Amino acid sequence: MLGSPSTPLARQARLLSQILRMLRKERRMTAAEVAAGMGIAVRTYQDFEAGKGDLDLNKILLFATATATDAVSIILALLFRDPDLARQSMDNKLPTTFWISFREFRDDVGEQLNVVPPALLLEGFRRVYEEIKLYLRKRADSAEDWLERAIAEAYRPPGDDKTDPET
Repeated sequence: MLGSPSTPLARQARLLSQILRMLRKERRMTAAEVAAGMGIAVRTYQDFEAGKGDLDLNKILLFATATATDAVSIILALLFRDPDLARQSMDNKLPTTFWISFREFRDDVGEQLNVVPPALLLEGFRRVYEEIKLYLRKRADSAEDWLERAIAEAYRPPGDDKTDPET
């Protein structure tokens, strides 16, 4: 996959290398552990992580399986030059989850999918994203409330136990 340092393939190889290394480190895995999980030799993995050789989608799938990350996120991160996408969705696997739900939808509607206007899809996605943001706000609020109560409990003076039946 490497060529002249300024060629698109060389830039793509460097970016893939950056993404793979970042994800491996996020998982606190060694190259040997990832190679074993992929079922390949350590040197083969090291070359893959270094961006040597052709772009191999099967190796990306093996890497994602070995590191419990998301292959679709890695490919999208590479395509759109956005490494953070792979990291931010490595646990929830949002792009693969979307692909699975899209595939089910496509199976249901078939060729009619072609007549769905992009604006309708965009509006639907925005509603879903609003629901997700609401979930995240509620989750953050409940965590903050819990932490506030836990700190108050931890700082309570000795003998000031609200669970003491004599108080």
